Amino acid sequence: MRVLLIVPPNSQEERYGKLSNIGTLYPPLGLAYIAAVAEKEAQIKVIDGEAMNYNYKDIENIAKEFKPDVVGMQTFCTTLNRCYKAAEILKKLDKSIQIVLGGAQVTLEPKKTISNKNIDFGIYGEGEIPFKNLLNHIKNKKKKSKEKKNKNRYSDIKGLIWKNKGKIKINPPQELIKNLDELPLPARYLFPMEKYHSSANLRGKRTLNIMTSRGCPYRCAYCAGSLIFGKTFRYNGTDKVIEELKELKEKYHADDIQFFDETFTANRQRVIDLCDKMIENKLNVEWSCFTRVNLVDKELLTKMKMAGCYQIFYGLESGVQRLLDLINKDITLEQSRKAMKMTHEVGIETWVSFMLGLPSETKEESEQTIKFAIEVDPTFVQFPITTPFPGTKLYELAGKYGKFLTTNMDDFTTWDSVVFVSNGRTPEDVKAVVRKAYRKFYLRPEYIIKRAKNILKLPPRKIINLIKSAISTFIIK
Repeated sequence: MRVLLIVPPNSQEERYGKLSNIGTLYPPLGLAYIAAVAEKEAQIKVIDGEAMNYNYKDIENIAKEFKPDVVGMQTFCTTLNRCYKAAEILKKLDKSIQIVLGGAQVTLEPKKTISNKNIDFGIYGEGEIPFKNLLNHIKNKKKKSKEKKNKNRYSDIKGLIWKNKGKIKINPPQELIKNLDELPLPARYLFPMEKYHSSANLRGKRTLNIMTSRGCPYRCAYCAGSLIFGKTFRYNGTDKVIEELKELKEKYHADDIQFFDETFTANRQRVIDLCDKMIENKLNVEWSCFTRVNLVDKELLTKMKMAGCYQIFYGLESGVQRLLDLINKDITLEQSRKAMKMTHEVGIETWVSFMLGLPSETKEESEQTIKFAIEVDPTFVQFPITTPFPGTKLYELAGKYGKFLTTNMDDFTTWDSVVFVSNGRTPEDVKAVVRKAYRKFYLRPEYIIKRAKNILKLPPRKIINLIKSAISTFIIK
């Protein structure tokens, strides 16, 4: 059996707009884990159309040569139409190809997502086990195709969405993987590793990502993570993490690691144990992570610094407590102040996100968020335009407090497009306040002087990309 995993064509400009020079392009770890599990059942080939700058004709030509039995694609709302287009091309090439969609959008809107005529199956939730079981079923079905009593048993595959005589069937969910150490390391070697790069504010000449845990116990209205990986927090053992870190360093020559865990410090003791193991093994790589302001303390931050952590991403999201409560962020402004202060005191940089244009947010509250951003003074800040993704709680709030300007999910990016406005606001107003936020924060003389050292620690190529991004943000309208 031949399985083709595809990332449809896309570009940095389409993903990040004016910030394309500093955007991230990492190997998609979700597909890499799927590939690692599936390669025990079939011959696997990967096409990363975005990394390779391929168009749909390129994908068609590769598929002609490879002749896949099954094609799998990972979906987000912004890539769904691209997946549909690729599926249409592949079905015209060979209608017997079985096309499977997985990922966030399938989980959020299962029936809607696979209603497209060219899609055969969907996998919701955690995908490794359902995809493996589906491949085995397809293989066995081919072997038994001549048996009269062969029954369709797609209904036995947990986590699968399928079609039966025109009707969409959703099977019971697949149980979450309890022991993540049972999974093989992601099959990065199938991907064009030389094509990937990190965002420009990360120090490494060769930064790569790793995910060492799944799930999040929190309930942020804008996030779909808990729907895919559950509200439980599961994590790899320290030995497994060290094994993968060594592979990234020795095989792929990474000098900088970004932990892609949704909430890296959700289990405090596991972080301390991991840091101790990193120090013991003398990995000597710098690293960054994502976490929450209510899940750090001075002792923990100090240990992380000792193990090589130089930057933490915090989603502060707003400088208005009312709005934080509205989106179920479950933090306070005082917690944000305290965490930022502690992080800077131990010598770790901060990278912070504030969403502007939240449902019901007034102009005055937007200004309050900008003032708060300046008060806590992160090393780097971003001000994404609030984009309520279909299937999330934030999407429901948006419908209650404002209106959507488009239903075209291709436009649901967070950097240039305004797809939603609260009552009393306009798209022009939202764009103007975002532009004002960047200018007021980054063009402060005290910020420029204070952060010069941080900028100079970056590789020259990344400094140049930051300058290009600054020109497009502050000068070019």
